[in-house]
Amino acid sequence: MQTSERRFHAILLLAALLLCLLRFTFLRADFPDHSPWMLDQAKFTDEGWWSSAAVRHFLIGHWEVEGDYNPAAVVPAWPVLLTVVFHFTGVSIVAARAVSVAFSIGTVGLVYLLVRRYGGPGAETTAALATLLLAASPFAFAFSRLVTLDTVAAFEFCLLMWLAGCADQRRLWPLIALGLLIPVMVLTKTTAAALLPAVVWLLWTATGRRHFLKAILVAGGLAVAGIAGYLFLVLRSRYAADYRYFFDINALAEVSWRRTASLLLLLLHHGLWVDRFLYPAGLAVLILSLVWLRQLWRNPLFVASWLAFAGQAAYILRRQDDYAPRYFLAMLVPLILVVVLALQELRARNRTGALLLLATLGVALVLDITQIVGFVRHRQYQFYEAAESIRAIIDAERTTNRLLLGASGDQLSLMMGIPSINDGYSSEDLEKKAAYYRPGWYVGWNDLDQDILGNLSVYRLDKVATFRVFDNDQRNLLTLYRMVVVKETPR
Repeated sequence: MQTSERRFHAILLLAALLLCLLRFTFLRADFPDHSPWMLDQAKFTDEGWWSSAAVRHFLIGHWEVEGDYNPAAVVPAWPVLLTVVFHFTGVSIVAARAVSVAFSIGTVGLVYLLVRRYGGPGAETTAALATLLLAASPFAFAFSRLVTLDTVAAFEFCLLMWLAGCADQRRLWPLIALGLLIPVMVLTKTTAAALLPAVVWLLWTATGRRHFLKAILVAGGLAVAGIAGYLFLVLRSRYAADYRYFFDINALAEVSWRRTASLLLLLLHHGLWVDRFLYPAGLAVLILSLVWLRQLWRNPLFVASWLAFAGQAAYILRRQDDYAPRYFLAMLVPLILVVVLALQELRARNRTGALLLLATLGVALVLDITQIVGFVRHRQYQFYEAAESIRAIIDAERTTNRLLLGASGDQLSLMMGIPSINDGYSSEDLEKKAAYYRPGWYVGWNDLDQDILGNLSVYRLDKVATFRVFDNDQRNLLTLYRMVVVKETPR
């Protein structure tokens, strides 16, 4: 690189580093209000659900609460890691979010390595631009600061792509690493399997036809053995019922073919959740690559990125109209990769096109960084402060059972260290579960659900406190109730 380009490369990397470090700040803050992703329920449930096993390990001594929602039976990788972290930090939402942020920063580094490998000669600056685009993504910034599985799965996917690119006929270690890490990714987030065709494609291009069969037998054999071994163990353990229940409640609805066109349009529209500029730019690159920049399809990473994008899009479309912004997070890295690879190709073939795309990316960077700064400046702590107030109320009522019941109970357990059970997901009838565990407190959002009241008919729910939290009209009032038994039932 020339001196000026080397300096520009360093500036891009420094800016990306500063934006990455910004993710570690104010980790107690709420998910940003009035963001494009305000409808995502992960901000008040998922952090607790996926962390619940690790939290319970320290609060009650074991991962599982019999009859309750125990997702760690299916996706144990993240709870295992948090159990190790909490051994040193204690139950802490800040520690858990810091781990998630660390994985998101690792993804930024892997994107740099991928573009350096597949971007061709002189791709250093393009790789640095890719890292800056990812570091400056408001979408990644907001969700990396939540304790969800999507951020970790994105890191694992990028790591698998990098490992697949390392494989050739002389190296065995990348194949072994792939075989070990594929089960880890699936046991982190089951739907991450939709991204595996992209990894297989990179393995194919790295090993060639003659050696691909051997490579897939080694990596695939280890992966299948790992997943099958886990299934063998879990289905013969006390977690078998929890495992089956997880897939029962997450079963996909039957396909409504009459709605396919409207759902596809909705999917295309919701792609703007990823980025207001990168998403349209990525679609434009796709069209251009089909009619003009066909050379891009000779780049293995370009093809792999579209395979990953298509795989995730197919999964989201299969969910019918059950769209959540976090499902689109897996599309962010592939979009950035196709855009910067197109920029690298245009630099060599069409200077005007390269300048136009670069200007688009420049505008995207300015607006994205502005949005991140807005998130940091206008941060709120309504949910965290509500959790602190709830803990103080529960601590003051020493005669009432400290056990908390509610859909957001696991979330509050992670935030305040008080045990909880779930009222929405339950492998056992809620009425029987409540009779057995005798929770002393109920926490709900806005109006009380009539079905819940029916299952808790032996209790009188006395409203104790209400807290205004978040910006969604359907989930903006968090209410704490004291559960008073009015009719005794056998335990």
